[in-house]
Amino acid sequence: MIPFSEQVKERIEANRSVLCVGLDAAPQKIPACLQQEQDPQLVFNQAIIDATHDLVCCYKPNFAFYTVRGAAGMETLRQTIAYAHSYDVPVILDAKFGDIGHTAEFYAQTAFEVLQADSVTVNPYMGEDTIAPFRAYEDKGVIALCFTSNASRSDFQTRLVTDPTGEDRTLYLVVAEKIAKWNTCGNMGAVVGATAPEELEAIRAILGPSVPILCPGIGAQGGDLEEILWAGAGQEKSLIVNVSRAILNASPDADYAEAARREARMFVEQIQAFFSRVNEEIQ
Repeated sequence: MIPFSEQVKERIEANRSVLCVGLDAAPQKIPACLQQEQDPQLVFNQAIIDATHDLVCCYKPNFAFYTVRGAAGMETLRQTIAYAHSYDVPVILDAKFGDIGHTAEFYAQTAFEVLQADSVTVNPYMGEDTIAPFRAYEDKGVIALCFTSNASRSDFQTRLVTDPTGEDRTLYLVVAEKIAKWNTCGNMGAVVGATAPEELEAIRAILGPSVPILCPGIGAQGGDLEEILWAGAGQEKSLIVNVSRAILNASPDADYAEAARREARMFVEQIQAFFSRVNEEIQ
C-alpha cells in the first residue's frame, strides 16, 4: 500500500493544492433540508466530498463529531472514510489519541483497521511508548501535536524546560525534536497551528522538508493563509493546510455543497497563486 505521505504528495501534485477539508459538521449544524434523511451527517459529508474532492489533498474528520452519536456515529465515520477513498483521497482521523502503550494498541487498531483511516493525530504528552503502536503501521501517518492553534496552548507549550545538558528549551521545540527522533519508520508528522507561522518555521527547521505538517486554524480560528504558506514556502508537498468551518458552514441552505465548493476553490486559488509567485521568484 502507498504510504500516507506519498498519497498526500501525489494529491498535492495532481490538484496543485495543500488544502485539507475538515469534515467536522456538528449534527445540529447539518442543513435543515437534510434533516429528514436517515443519516443526515453521512449525506452531508458525501455531498461535501463530491463537491471538493478535486480540490483537496486529504480530508480530516474529527472523532468527537461522530462518537457523540454513539454506534451510529461510528458507522457514519467509517462510511465517510470509505466514501473519500472511493475518490482516492486519503483521510486523517483527528482523534488526538494518547494513552499507555497497551491501550494505544487498541486505539491504533480502531483507527487503522476498523475505520481504515490513512493517518491519525496523537498526543505525545505521555511519551514514545504511546506513539509506538501507531508508528508500527508503517504505511499509515502518525501526526503528533506539537504547537496547537488554541489560545491556551501557552499553559504548557511555550514553557521552558531544562534538557539533560542543562540548557533551557521551549517545550514545543523539545516535542519537535522528539518527533524527529521517533520518526524511525518515516511516517511521523506534526500538528502546528496556522495561527503560529514563526513557530512553524522553527519546527520545520527541526523536522526537515519531508515530514508532513498539518496546519489547522485557518478561517474561524484566525489563522492567516498567506502567512502560513510563507512559513512553509518551499515545502508545499509536505504542508497540509486544514480548513473546516469556513467551508462546511458556507451555506445553511440547499446550496450548501455548491457554497462549500466556492469557498474551497477560493482557498485553492490563493494557494496556487502564492506558490506560483514563489516559484517565479526562485527562477
